[in-house]
Amino acid sequence: MPRLVVVLFILVSVAAQADVFDDHPIQLNERGYLFEMHGSNTIGAALAPALIQSWLVSHGFEQLNSRMTSVPNERIISARSPTGDNIQIFVAAHGSGTGFAQIQAGHADIAAASRPAKDSENALFPDVDVTTAQSELVLAIDGIAVIVHPALDLESLSIQQIGQLFSGQIQNWNQIGGPNLPVSVHARDNQSGTYDTFNTLVLKRGYDLTADAARYESNDVLSATVSSTPGAIGFTSLASIGEANAVAVIDGDSTPMRPQNATIATEDYPLARRLYLYEINSANAFVLDFLRFARSQAGQQVVAQTGFVSQNLQSMPMPVSGTLPAGYTFISENSERITTNFRFRPGTNHLDNKAMDDLDRLAAFMARPENKDRKLILIGFSDQQNNEFRAQLVSEARVIQVKRALAEKGIQSSALTGYGHLNPVASNVDPKYALRNQRIEVWIR
Repeated sequence: MPRLVVVLFILVSVAAQADVFDDHPIQLNERGYLFEMHGSNTIGAALAPALIQSWLVSHGFEQLNSRMTSVPNERIISARSPTGDNIQIFVAAHGSGTGFAQIQAGHADIAAASRPAKDSENALFPDVDVTTAQSELVLAIDGIAVIVHPALDLESLSIQQIGQLFSGQIQNWNQIGGPNLPVSVHARDNQSGTYDTFNTLVLKRGYDLTADAARYESNDVLSATVSSTPGAIGFTSLASIGEANAVAVIDGDSTPMRPQNATIATEDYPLARRLYLYEINSANAFVLDFLRFARSQAGQQVVAQTGFVSQNLQSMPMPVSGTLPAGYTFISENSERITTNFRFRPGTNHLDNKAMDDLDRLAAFMARPENKDRKLILIGFSDQQNNEFRAQLVSEARVIQVKRALAEKGIQSSALTGYGHLNPVASNVDPKYALRNQRIEVWIR
C-alpha cells in the first residue's frame, strides 16, 4: 500500500488572495470529480494526494478523506467546503506514459510525469508546445536511487557497472569484488517514468535490461522486495528507499555521490531527475489554482514532507573535492551553497522552466532579513569543449546571462566567474548526458 502523507496547514499567502472557490462555482466533470490527475506512480502514490489535501485545507475544506478504489493505484480524495459542498478529486497512478493520453482522451486535467514529456506526447497536442512554461511545471526534484540488499557491503557503483548489473553481464557480485552471491535484478515496469528515466540515464548507454528482471508497478513494492532478497539490486524513487542500501553513483569523471537532499536539489547527483505536472490549456480555474499552490513555498513544504526534494531554497556548507582552482576552493570553504543550479534549455542560452521559477525563489530568499548583508557568487561550468579557453568563455557567458536575469529581479551578484569544463558532474562522452555539466552554481557569503 503506498504511503500517504497528509499535511494539514493553512497557506497564508493563498488565503490572503481572492479565494478561487468564492470566485468560481464548483463544477464537476461527467464522472463527478472537480478534476482528475493521471500518470506517474512516483507522484500519484503519495505526493499528489498530500498536495491535493493541503491545497483543500488552505481553502478551508474539512472532513478530508482519501481512499483507494477497487483498481490498484487509483485514489479518490474527498472533502466538504466551508459552504457545505462535497467535492471529489481522482488520482490514477499507472505510470507517466498514461497521463498525456488521458488528457487527449478528455479524462485527465493534469498529467503527472516523472520525466520530461516525450516528442511523441507533445505531438498529441498539435496546437500547444507542452514543454513551455505555460504547460510544464517542475513539481519536485527526485533522485533515482540504486538500491541493494542492506546486508550487501557496497559503497559505490559506476554507471557502467550499474548497466552491466541490470543487463545481466554481471551475474555474481564476486565479479566486482563482492560476495559469492548471484545478482537478482528488480526494475519498474515499462509504463513507469522511473523506468524511462533509468533507461535514459543508464541503459541507453549500451545496455538492455535482462529478461530475468522482476518488474513492478509500485516503487514501494520494489524496494521492499530488494530489502528482503539477498543479492538483490533495483532502482527506485528517493522517497521509497525504505530499508534498502542506496549506493553512491559515479558518472564518468564525477566523484561518487549518494542520493542526498543537497546533491539532488542541485541536480549534481548523476541520477537526479525532475518530477513534472502538465496541463494543456485548461479552462478549469481549480486546476490552475492547485498548480499555483504546488509551486508555492507551502506546496514545496509538502514536497519535502512527502519524502522528495523541495525547491524551496536553503544555503548550507557544501565541501568540494578533486583538483580544483584555488579560487573555487576558497569560495567553497568561506561560503555556503544555495540548493539550486541554474540550467538552460538544450542547445540554447535560455534558462529552462525550473530556472525561471528559481529566479523568483532566489529573489524571495534574498529578501529575508537574515540575508540582507550577504553576497551572491555565481560560478559557471560548461560541458567539454574543443579547448579550455572556449570552455571558459562558454561558462562565463552563461554566468552573465544569469546575472542579468537576477538583476531584472532586483538581485545583484557581487562576484562571478566561469571555470569551463572543470569539475564535471556527468560524463562528457555523450552530449545528452553532458548537458548536466552546463550549470551555474549559486554561493552566498
